[in-house]
Amino acid sequence: MAFPNMTLIAKVAITLLCTAFGDAFFVGTAGGKQASSLVLFQSTAYSVQDTTDNSVSSGSADKKIALLLCPAQFCVPDDYSELWETLPSHIEFGESDDASTTKRVAINKDLSRVVPLSRRDWIKVAKQLPTQDFIDANLRVHKTLDWYFEAIEQGLSDILDSGDDVDGICFVGHSIGGWVARAYLGGLSRSSTAVSRIVQEKNMVSSFITLGTPHVSPETALVDQTRGLLREIAETPACSSNTLMNERGIEITCVCSSSLSGNFLTTNIEEFVAASSYLPLLGKTDSSVKGDGIVPLDLAFMEEPARKVVLPECPQSGRPIRHSHVLPTPWNLWNASEKSIRLDDTEATSYVAPEIVSQWSQFIR
Repeated sequence: MAFPNMTLIAKVAITLLCTAFGDAFFVGTAGGKQASSLVLFQSTAYSVQDTTDNSVSSGSADKKIALLLCPAQFCVPDDYSELWETLPSHIEFGESDDASTTKRVAINKDLSRVVPLSRRDWIKVAKQLPTQDFIDANLRVHKTLDWYFEAIEQGLSDILDSGDDVDGICFVGHSIGGWVARAYLGGLSRSSTAVSRIVQEKNMVSSFITLGTPHVSPETALVDQTRGLLREIAETPACSSNTLMNERGIEITCVCSSSLSGNFLTTNIEEFVAASSYLPLLGKTDSSVKGDGIVPLDLAFMEEPARKVVLPECPQSGRPIRHSHVLPTPWNLWNASEKSIRLDDTEATSYVAPEIVSQWSQFIR
């Protein structure tokens, strides 16, 4: 369901709750060189086609791809159910060194999956809260996020065990899901399962797209809110874009909105919440800081040679693009897989809205 028009006070309370349980809790301090490959919306070299037809024949495309979507914090698979309706059935793109050559990717939406997490899974991270490693900001990725990695492998198993022929898998990470996926692709899960060996040995992962994901943070961040998790990922060479792209052949695209500035002295709820998130993450919130209302641009991109895509606003309506399309409901543990509360999209849209999906889906490979 969608929120009706609400008072300013109600909006503040709801959105701040979303912030408190969202990526602002997880963003930590980690150094890194930002990507210089900048894309503003879609290039004419790309064509996103046929958003409703699933009937693209296997012989009409060079490559058949399934998506594995890693969800944002406290989100569940049903929160992304509408994505499959708007995702294109195939993509056409030109080679960077030969614009006359066009390739096609067929997207198998029936086979694509959201990592199967419930709200009960998300609270498993609490087991690390009373530890000395948490106090010292030295949490280890493989111990803290083992439950998420297990869910990723369940999603991969569902794709590989289906019997359908796929040539590659595109990981799409929304918010925290982006850097958890990055950790998994870089081997920090320490998994030795059959599915992990198949995926790695056969180079099954062909592309990796992150949406509003924090990847780096300056030393000016007021606190390491990931308690060392993001630092470990950023400092692990196997998780770098250089290794993932040049050695593993995984094409990486990092996407973030630049729609929202932070401002405490305003009646605009989106700007107020942005300021509340940007300040602890960057140590500043002024007119130069822009982002998606939770994650600022300064954090949202991996180092070269990853592609950097900045989305200023919705190209059709001019509305700002916010971090999330739903209000997570971590308290709803009795129905742990029920959809979260849908946010009103009258004044702002999100990464999973049809007009925005067309902007990042062109980079599926």
